[in-house]
Amino acid sequence: MSSTERGPTAASRTVRLVTLGCARNEVDSEELAARLESAGWTLADDEDDDGASVVLVNTCGFIQAAKEDSISEILSAAQSGRPVVAAGCLAERYGAELADALPEAEVISFDDYAAVAERLDGVLAGERRPAHTPRDRRRLLPLAPADRQTGGPYIPGHGSPAPVGSTGSITAAAERAGFLLPARGCCAAGCRGGSPRR
Repeated sequence: MSSTERGPTAASRTVRLVTLGCARNEVDSEELAARLESAGWTLADDEDDDGASVVLVNTCGFIQAAKEDSISEILSAAQSGRPVVAAGCLAERYGAELADALPEAEVISFDDYAAVAERLDGVLAGERRPAHTPRDRRRLLPLAPADRQTGGPYIPGHGSPAPVGSTGSITAAAERAGFLLPARGCCAAGCRGGSPRR
């Protein structure tokens, strides 16, 4: 059995990770990088663009300019002839629609992050997985780690934190305040799965 039949070789498992957008995307990119390195992938230097076998673009979908930058980066990476994987907010928000519009890239979801090395191995092997159907990921989270143990989220100007375990009262407080917080949100604008209601 040849090495190509067995899957990607260690030498071919090099990824260029491009991070666009906010600080939350930087954190997500660090998570993706750590997962990839622990699975034997090598991160290419930004200057060593030719050394990457795959380009992973962590996109932003917050405002129109960020969406355009993300699409431009995906198309630019595809011109290199290497496989391109789109992750991040734009990929999450548009899923299959983005995959249909940009066949140059494999689109992955936040749910794929735990298996990102496996997903990139599949891309190197020429596999094409169907992109996800976007879903509303908004849910309430306590604002600080301490609140997670002592109480619920605090919405300024709307009373004290809700008691632990009172999901109904947390949701009701948010509804009264007129918004929901994004689940993995980088900001209250909701680029992690929808816009807040105001």
